[in-house]
Amino acid sequence: MTARRTRTARRTRVATLVLGLLALAPLLAVPPAAGPARGEDGAGSAVTVPGRADGYEDFSALRITVSQTRDLTNQAVLVTWTGAEPTPRNRPVGVDYLQLMQCWGDPQAPDDPLGLAFRETCQFGLGLPQPAMAQGSDAPAGKNASRRRLDAIAGYPHPDPAEPLPADAQMVPFRTVGGARTPDGSPRQPFGTKPNPNVPGGTMDQTDDDVLRAHFNEASTNEYPYALSAADGTGRVAFEVQNAARAPHLGCGAPAGAGPRRCHLVIVPRGRHDPYAGTDVSTTAAVHGSPFSLPVWRHRIVVPLDFRAVGAACSLTQAERRTAGTELVAEAITSWQPALCANSGPVIGYSAIGDFEAQNQVLSPSAGAPGVVFSSAPVPGSEPPLVHAPVAASGVVVAFNVDGNLDPYASGGEQERLRGAVLSQLRLTPRLVAKLLTQSYRRDVSGIGGPAGNPNSIKYDKEFLDLNPVFRFWDQTPSATLNGLMTPVGNSMATRELWRWVLADPAARAWLAGTADDQGTGRPGMVVNPAYQRLFAAGAVDYFPKADQTCAKESFQDVEYTNCTLDYRPYAGSLGEAALLTLRADSKGTAVPLQTINLPAGEQPKWTRIARQEPGFRLAMSVTDSASAARYGLHTAELCAAAPDAAGTYVATDCRSATTAQMTTALSAMAPTEVPGVVAVDPERARATPGAYPLTMVTYAIANTAAPADARRDYAAMLRHAAGPGQTPGVAPGNLPEGYVPLPQPMRDLTRTAADTLGKATAPTTPPPGGEAPAGPPPAGGPPTGVPATGTPPSPGPVAPSPAPSVRPAAGTTLGSAAGAIRYVLVGALVVGLLGGVAGPVLRRLAVRAPRNRP
Repeated sequence: MTARRTRTARRTRVATLVLGLLALAPLLAVPPAAGPARGEDGAGSAVTVPGRADGYEDFSALRITVSQTRDLTNQAVLVTWTGAEPTPRNRPVGVDYLQLMQCWGDPQAPDDPLGLAFRETCQFGLGLPQPAMAQGSDAPAGKNASRRRLDAIAGYPHPDPAEPLPADAQMVPFRTVGGARTPDGSPRQPFGTKPNPNVPGGTMDQTDDDVLRAHFNEASTNEYPYALSAADGTGRVAFEVQNAARAPHLGCGAPAGAGPRRCHLVIVPRGRHDPYAGTDVSTTAAVHGSPFSLPVWRHRIVVPLDFRAVGAACSLTQAERRTAGTELVAEAITSWQPALCANSGPVIGYSAIGDFEAQNQVLSPSAGAPGVVFSSAPVPGSEPPLVHAPVAASGVVVAFNVDGNLDPYASGGEQERLRGAVLSQLRLTPRLVAKLLTQSYRRDVSGIGGPAGNPNSIKYDKEFLDLNPVFRFWDQTPSATLNGLMTPVGNSMATRELWRWVLADPAARAWLAGTADDQGTGRPGMVVNPAYQRLFAAGAVDYFPKADQTCAKESFQDVEYTNCTLDYRPYAGSLGEAALLTLRADSKGTAVPLQTINLPAGEQPKWTRIARQEPGFRLAMSVTDSASAARYGLHTAELCAAAPDAAGTYVATDCRSATTAQMTTALSAMAPTEVPGVVAVDPERARATPGAYPLTMVTYAIANTAAPADARRDYAAMLRHAAGPGQTPGVAPGNLPEGYVPLPQPMRDLTRTAADTLGKATAPTTPPPGGEAPAGPPPAGGPPTGVPATGTPPSPGPVAPSPAPSVRPAAGTTLGSAAGAIRYVLVGALVVGLLGGVAGPVLRRLAVRAPRNRP
C-alpha cells in the first residue's frame, strides 16, 4: 500500500509540474543600467577588459575577453583571460582564481559609488561545491568564498567601517528586479523558520541558502564561484547568461524604459593577500570571505550585457503559420522569425517534433496540421504533391566540457601545460561511441553493473587512452569520471544517422555483435553490454536505447526502493537541453545511497542527486547538434578512424571535425534520394571524401501545396528568406546562427525555385476545413527592414518522441522484439525528462507570439 501511495504521489507531482510549465511569470521593469569598470561599447560585440592594481592586489597584467555582449539570449558567452596567476593545483582552492556572476542593477548609480546596492542584484551565493583539489598542503580552503555570508573570521574585521549592513547581519541580501529583498539575517530581518524533519510539528531556523532558493537554486543558478587559471595564466569559462524568461528575478531583456533591460557580467578576481592586513597567505591560509566583502568587491570588473527583447516580437493580430519538425533547424528558425514578421510580414510558428511525426503531420488533412515541416528525410510520392526545399545545414556532434584534471605533482610536458586548462581536443572512434551508448562501461549501469571485466569508465579504456594520452595523467579517484554520455529522448533522423555512422565501421559493428576489443596484454577484452547485443542485428535504429534494466535496490521500513537506468542515467529532454546540461556538467541523475534522514515532513525517501561537477574537475559529454553546441560554447569531439600499430597502440588514421570547412565538404558528398533534388548523408561516401565531416545533415522544409493560397505565400516568403539573408552568418535577428554552415548556391537556388512553385501552386477546389485567417501582405523583395527584437528562444523541454511513420519503419529496417520493447521506454522517458531538468513544453513552441525559453 505504501509503494502504491508513493507511485500515486509521483504521478501527481508529474501532472502538477506539467501544469506549472504552462504558467508565464510576470516580468517587471526598472530603469536600464550602465557600467563602471568595463569594456568600451565599440563596433564589435566582443570586449576585452583589463584588471588593475588596487589595495593589496595587483591584477594589472590580467586581460579578460568576453566573446559576445549584444543580441544575447539564453546561451553561453566565452570568457577567456591571460595574465593571471596560476591557480595552485596541489592544495585546496584558496588563492588565485576568478568569480563570475550576472547582475541586473546599476553599477554606476550616483548614490551608490561603492556599488553596495549593485551587489545586492547579483545572482550568487548558494555555496556551490568547492573544487576538490589535491591535499598537498595544510593551507585551508577559502571559507565562505562562494557565499553571500559576512561571518566574522579571525583577523578579518566585521563589520567593515564602510559596510552599511547591520553589524549582526549574516549575509548581503539579494534584491530582485521586482523589488523583493531577502532578509539579511540580523535580528531586525531574521531569516525565518522551516519545518524540522526530526521533530514532528517542530521548526528550525532557515539558512542563507534557504532564503536565496526562493529565487534561484543550485540547479538553475549560473554563478561561477571558482574559475581556475592554468599553469600559463590563461583560462576559459563558457558562462551561461540568462534572460528574463529563464531568470525572471533578474529581468534581463525585459522591457525597461526605451528598450530591453541591460544586465552585467561581474568578474571578481581573487588574489593571494589578506584583504585587510595585506599579508601573503598563499602558503599558509586563503583569501577568505565573500566576493561582496568590501575590500574584495573593489576589484570587480563589470561588462555590460545587452539582451534581445523578451516578449512578442511579431504582431499578435496576424495569423500564425504553423511549422514543426526536427530540432536541427530550431536555432535557425528562431533567428529568422523576427526578421520574417518585420513590416507586417508573415508570423511563423514552430514546434520541435521528430522527423517521422513531422512527415505524418504534413500529410495530415487536419485543419490544425502545419503547412510546412522540417526533416532530413524526404517524403516520397504524396498526393497532393509536396515541395522539398533545403533550408539549413548542420551536424550531429559529441559535445564535451572537460577540464584538465591532471596529477598535480607531475611536471614538464603536455600534462603541465594542460593542468587546469579547459581541453579543446578529444578524439573518439565509432567503437568508443558505441561503448558509451550501450552502457558498457561499468559505471554506466546503476549499482556499478555490466560485464565484470569491462573498464569502469572510458578514462580506463586502452583505445581511448591511446587516442587521448593526456588522460593517462588523470585524477584516478572514482568521482573524477564521466557521468555517462548524455543523450536526448525521442526518435529522429539525427539519431539514426549517428547509428549508421557507428555501424558503417567494421570494428564497431563487430564489437556490437559480441566480439571483444583489445585492452592490451594481460587484460580481458571489453565486450558489449549483453542487453544491447541483439539490438543492432537488423541495422541502425532511430533512438538511443536504455536497454540495461539493472536497478540498485535499498529497503527502508519494509519498502523496497529502486534506482534504475532512467534514474541513474536519464535522458535529456532535447538536443538543446543535452548541450545545456553539458555546459553545467549536470547529468540530472540520482544514485545510491537512499536518503532516509532529514527529509521534510511527509516526503518519501529519495536517492542522492548526482551533483554538478565542479569547475576544474568537469568531465561531461553529450550527443547534440552543432548549433546547440555553439550556442553553449562547447567543444566537439573529433571523429576518427583508428587501428593498432605493430606495438598494439591504437593510432588515429583519419580524424574529422564539425568545422565549417569539413561540413561544407560533406555537402558535396551527399547521396541522391528517391525524391528528385533531395540529397542525404551517406556514411560510405562521406568516409571516402577527404575532409568531409560524416555526420553533416541537410534539413529540408517540406511544404504542402494544398494549403490555402495566403498561407502558401507566407511559407514561400519564409523559404526566400532562408535561401537569402538567412544564409548570412551572424548573431543579429534574421542571420544564420553559429553552428550552421551556409548552403551552397545550387541548394539556395533549389529553395528559391521551391518558393516560386509553392506560391504559384493551384489551391484545391475544396479547401481544408477551418483554414487559417488571411495574413498581412508579404514584405517586398529583399531582406526586411525594421527587424523587431526577437522573442525568447525555444524551450529546453523535451522534443516529442516520433512514432514510426506508417509508410515504412522508422529506422528503415525491421527491428527485433528486444528493440521494439525498448522503444516503448521512450514514452516513459519523456515524462522523466520533465523531472529534475530545465522544464519546457512537450511540443516546443518557438513562435514569437507565444515565446518559450530554449536552453
